[in-house]
Amino acid sequence: WPARVRKAAGGAGVDVVYDIVGGPVTAASLQALAPGGELVFAALGRYAIGAAELEAMITRNQSLRGFALLPLLSADGLRAGLSELFHLAASGQLVTQGGRYPLDQAAEAHRSLEERRSTGKVVLIP
Repeated sequence: WPARVRKAAGGAGVDVVYDIVGGPVTAASLQALAPGGELVFAALGRYAIGAAELEAMITRNQSLRGFALLPLLSADGLRAGLSELFHLAASGQLVTQGGRYPLDQAAEAHRSLEERRSTGKVVLIP
């Protein structure tokens, strides 16, 4: 996928990559990153960055940044936000993008993921 991203971005790559997965995705993210670009680790994952990757980033004038949302939130703000989120989910006003499937249709839900027919999360309802 890094080659497709670079091609879509005009050949050089993208200016910013938000890596919320880690592992092998980090290496691919670096391949998609343009010279002078920024790689942002935006979750607590197992990021595979070593000396070789850091040296390559230096020679390409790339930067690395970490971002965590939770330290920016107050306890009261987090409590209010989660309360609203749970209310929206319970009332059916929060619509999932990937799809909702009854548990007995788990195989179909899995096929939709395998065939890339879904976007977002696929939720199984017991």
